[in-house]
Amino acid sequence: MKLLVWNCRGAGNKVFKRNLRELISFHKPTILVLMETKVQLSSMGLFFNKLGFTASTHVDPVGKCGGIWMLWDPFKSTVMALDANPQVIHAKIKRDNFSDWILSAVYASPIPRSRDALWENLESVADNITEPWLVAGDFNDFASLNEKRSFSAAQDHTRARKFQARLNRCKLMDLGCSGPRLTWSNGRQGLANTLERLDRAVCNTEWRLQFQEGVVRNLPRTYSDHSPLIVYTEGIVNPTPLCRPFRSHLFDYF
Repeated sequence: MKLLVWNCRGAGNKVFKRNLRELISFHKPTILVLMETKVQLSSMGLFFNKLGFTASTHVDPVGKCGGIWMLWDPFKSTVMALDANPQVIHAKIKRDNFSDWILSAVYASPIPRSRDALWENLESVADNITEPWLVAGDFNDFASLNEKRSFSAAQDHTRARKFQARLNRCKLMDLGCSGPRLTWSNGRQGLANTLERLDRAVCNTEWRLQFQEGVVRNLPRTYSDHSPLIVYTEGIVNPTPLCRPFRSHLFDYF
């Protein structure tokens, strides 16, 4: 199974549709998670049906802010929505020959006080969960100063420590990644450029034991200022080059 997870920063235009169509054609994900969609899913139903994603659960944006969509092909997997709010969708994933597991798709608020509510939710899940659990998406935080490249004087030690403490509190481990390490750019040039690893996948011990070959691959940024992520639950069987239509930024590899 492959999951494509992407903060797309707006799903309502032709450029997004073209880029997503190419990503899906090349990587063939079973489950698609999109964050910060900025439009209603109802306006995109025909587009996703043509791509094979005929089932979904979602939290639509408020106005043009936010939005989380989880879409899947019901012939390839069964996804049962459990709970949803503007920062996370929790769902149970069912597949033949595998134990059920929980997927939490995260779009953390850029406002620190609002992120506190997300982590209260995740901590509540962590305190009660017994199933394998994968949490993936845009956390709007980084776990160490090695996950930020900036020429500004701000070091953000406290922010990084707080995020790592939250992961530890929820007993979640980082799955790591291959590809561009820093997943978000502020889009500025020269000394004003900032890169951070805001997007990732983390899991509990039970998920790691069930999917021991599970890996994450970050793709080069394209339409959005965030990199798409591919989560391979059973590992990359046949490694392939990065999709040719997407050209990475030079700074992605530093």
